[in-house]
Order: sequence, then structure tokens, then C-alpha cells
Amino acid sequence: MPPVDLTPQVDWEEFLRRFRWAQGEHISFIGPTGSGKTTLARQLLHRRAYVAALATKPRDKTMDGLIRNERFKRIRSWEERPPIIGRNGQRVVLWPEFRRPEDQLNQQYQLSIALREMFVAGGWCVFADELFYLCHTLKLTKLLETYWTQGRSLGLSLVGGTQRPAHVPLFAYDQATHLFFWRDNDETNLRRVSGLGGMSAKEIRAAVTRLPEHHALYVNTRDGEMMITRAPRG
Repeated sequence: MPPVDLTPQVDWEEFLRRFRWAQGEHISFIGPTGSGKTTLARQLLHRRAYVAALATKPRDKTMDGLIRNERFKRIRSWEERPPIIGRNGQRVVLWPEFRRPEDQLNQQYQLSIALREMFVAGGWCVFADELFYLCHTLKLTKLLETYWTQGRSLGLSLVGGTQRPAHVPLFAYDQATHLFFWRDNDETNLRRVSGLGGMSAKEIRAAVTRLPEHHALYVNTRDGEMMITRAPRG
């Protein structure tokens, strides 16, 4: 693993040529709101044929973009999922009805069913943009931990992001093969992520506090490879 100062900064196309993401490997994004987590995630989801994005807000530009620009099918329950025809895969945004706080019970129920069904089927990639909300508000921590710990053998990839790593289970990071960090000066967050990916606390702090705006530090926890890149907008 190279020192932080020697970490190569590569453009997005070069990064994609070098990036290897096997089915069953997890990806975690760690960075403040507006840093570019969802932009980068949307670029990587193109690599998977079976993707379920979990929508948890009454309104969400990221999920709207997946539906409008990436041709994801919006469904309100797993039962609404259209039949799979041929080998083209399937991409859905599971967006349960959510207009009032009390609708969270329906959210929890519908997302729980979907996660259980995908676990049985295997081979899915789950995009969870709000891990904190899923874990703490909807109480889905145990289900997600099962994905993190057993997903590789079942071909299940969990792509998750959060701006509050100190409040999300450590499984989200120490079970991820691919970690992306954005610039962050929050001391609580820095303590939480220090040492992840085989990096020392000193290296993590030095790297994430000096990153250019909207750039991400990529760490492959399996082989120690590190790069700095930025996903294109749009």
C-alpha cells in the first residue's frame, strides 16, 4: 500500500479500467452530504444486471434519476416486480408509499420482504443510499448484517452509503471489499474509519482531510490498492 502522498490520482475512465468488482463483493461510501457518494454509486450500478435500489424518502432526486435516466422500474412492493424475461436482468427502485411518519411501518415491512426474497434468490445487487435510516429508523440492521457477512457466497452485493459512519454497524466497512472515502474533518467520523481497509489511523486522517472537493479515495481491502478519482456528474 503506497503512502498517501504517492496515491495515484486517475481520471474516471482510467479508474473504471482498473476497477474489479466481483459479484458478492460489497461497496461502502463514506462521506458528508453533497460530496458525490450517490453520483459515484449510480456510475457503478451499470455493472450489475440485477439491481434493487431501496428508496426511503418521500421525495428523492437520486431515485428519480434512476427511474428517469437509468430506466429502473418503480415498484411499491416486491410483489409488483415485473417478471424476469430472458437474460437482460432487472433493475427496480423499491419505493414503498411514504407520505406521513406513520408510513414507516409499511416501509419497514416492504423492504424487509424484499431483502429476504433477494437473499433466497441470490445474485442481486442492493443499493442502500441511507444506511443510517435503514439501520436505526427501520430497524433492519440484522438483515443487512446477514448480507454483509454471507453475501459473497450467495452472490449478493450490498452498495451502501452514509455520512455518519460512527452510527452505522462496523460490518458496513470491515466486510466491504471496496471502500470510497470523501473529504471529512469530523473527528467522530475519523475515529470510526481509522484503520479500515488495512490503512493506519494516521493514513486515513491524512488522506480524507486533504482530498480535493468531490474526489474520492478508493481502497481495495483485499489487495491494498489505492486510487483517487472523481465520478463525472450526471
